[in-house]
Amino acid sequence: MVRLEDSKDDKPSQSFLSRHKKLLFGVGTLLALESYSVIYGASHDGLSNLSPMEGPRCGKIEPLVPSFNKSVDLILHDARFKEESIERFSGAIQIPTEVEDIHPAPADDPDYYEHFREFHNYLAQTYPLVHKHLKLEKINQFGLLYTWEGSNDDLKPLVLMAHQDVVPVNKKTWNDWEYPPFSGFYDRETDYIWGRGASDCKNLLTAELEAIELLLKDGYTPDRTTIVSLGFDEESGGRQGAQHLAKFLEERYGPDSIYAIVDEGGGVTTFDDGTVIAAPVNAEKGYVDITYTINGRGGHSSIPPAHTTIGVAADLISKFENHPFKPAFELDNPIYEFLTCSAEHSKDIPPSLKRDILKAPKSQKSKEQLAKFLASEKSYRDLIRTTRAVDIINGGIKANALPEVTSFLVNHRIDIHSSVNETLQADLKYARKIAKKYGYGLSYNNEYLLPETELGTIEVAIVQSLEPAPVSPSSGPIWDTLAGTIQNVFENGVFADRDNIRFYISTYLMTGNTDTRYYWTLTKNVYRFIASIGDETVPKTIHSVNEHIKGEDHLSAIAFVYQYIVNAGNAR
Repeated sequence: MVRLEDSKDDKPSQSFLSRHKKLLFGVGTLLALESYSVIYGASHDGLSNLSPMEGPRCGKIEPLVPSFNKSVDLILHDARFKEESIERFSGAIQIPTEVEDIHPAPADDPDYYEHFREFHNYLAQTYPLVHKHLKLEKINQFGLLYTWEGSNDDLKPLVLMAHQDVVPVNKKTWNDWEYPPFSGFYDRETDYIWGRGASDCKNLLTAELEAIELLLKDGYTPDRTTIVSLGFDEESGGRQGAQHLAKFLEERYGPDSIYAIVDEGGGVTTFDDGTVIAAPVNAEKGYVDITYTINGRGGHSSIPPAHTTIGVAADLISKFENHPFKPAFELDNPIYEFLTCSAEHSKDIPPSLKRDILKAPKSQKSKEQLAKFLASEKSYRDLIRTTRAVDIINGGIKANALPEVTSFLVNHRIDIHSSVNETLQADLKYARKIAKKYGYGLSYNNEYLLPETELGTIEVAIVQSLEPAPVSPSSGPIWDTLAGTIQNVFENGVFADRDNIRFYISTYLMTGNTDTRYYWTLTKNVYRFIASIGDETVPKTIHSVNEHIKGEDHLSAIAFVYQYIVNAGNAR
């Protein structure tokens, strides 16, 4: 085990705090550790009870060097390739493939998707070898399915994913952008590429096609079939795109027919002391939208009741917001692997926190201290609990008329140890209390839980739901191929000329949901990862003003896809 030295000051350096208070690229995380020892104190268990025979739980992974690597150095180190690759990436950003939350099916309004046709034409012109040698099928008109047939039919196909759509740009914020949101502007001085979709996720989409284009140019022939599946409405749930694509794949190949799936997700985070951790996401929280409709009585506003339907709704909303779900940290949560990796290898973490992380499996006190710390930190607490967010509210139509109906929607992200039903029941507890308090009935799914009264009824309904994702393996040959490829890309590529870097790989948890939600039946090996480091400025702009990414981070993503296709293609 790595020896952990105590320090007179358990607080990490200010440079650490300023540089590391950032989102793990594509994943919310924060090592906000400065107050740990002050608030919680050092664990009294010490490190002496840790057996040296255990060894590090986050050991170094051996790099998996691809047997075919003709363009690996070109991707990472050739100035001309970088310039040309960024130009192709920029062109993809310039096409505004925006999709609103409420959008028509392609069959109902194909003109709504006119920019996707433009995007498809751009991809065909930009990646000619991909479109010449791979089979392209359009699923539900705008979903793109590229199939690169392998020479060995006995090998399960590999699926690479991304999405074509981007979050719409609020027209009111257009002038707030450093560069126009669909300019794809490349600032050579800062190495930033600007525009909507730069980091979510036309970077990944073009990296996948870029890598395959290079492999074809280099003369690579895959043993394993490689599939690229590109949805077109991920930002609004994926029901038109990914859902149809996944169904098509399952009908063609059958359940449990895919080797592995890689989609957008986690990235690479750095510590000031030279420790670097890549964190592929192997689990996602669940999801449920629940609407609450207070059906009451109308009338003239000059003769109001004690509480209008808006007032009743407001009280219920207050109940929800004042009674959040309690954190429930367990050691099988994928974030614990990331914490363990950080504790074993980074000197930036206070010794007291190191102790509690490393001793948590054997010390209930250390586990409780760690859980208390995670629950207190905004960037960690939502990874260990179910969350509620009141996102939509409607009520009333006129100033002098009492609102007969008020409704609101609550979005929940469900803890990996919970369920849709458990979340619903927790909400219904408060809905029941409010209904009794104000003399209303209560119904769920057209069934009365409390009888209707003369005042009315509070109706509860689930709009859409998703159970927490299955946790994908973080050991075994398929994981080893993924992790070994990541190790090689960074250890022998990105950081090849830096002796002070120590590179490790862990898992992580995602609070949001990707298009992989529809692919669970195809394989248990689902990973969400973009091989990019990013910096503290990048995550703040995702889905917001000034979205951008560094050119060098786009190159590392291409290098990963190139090598992973080869390594997975050779794996048995």
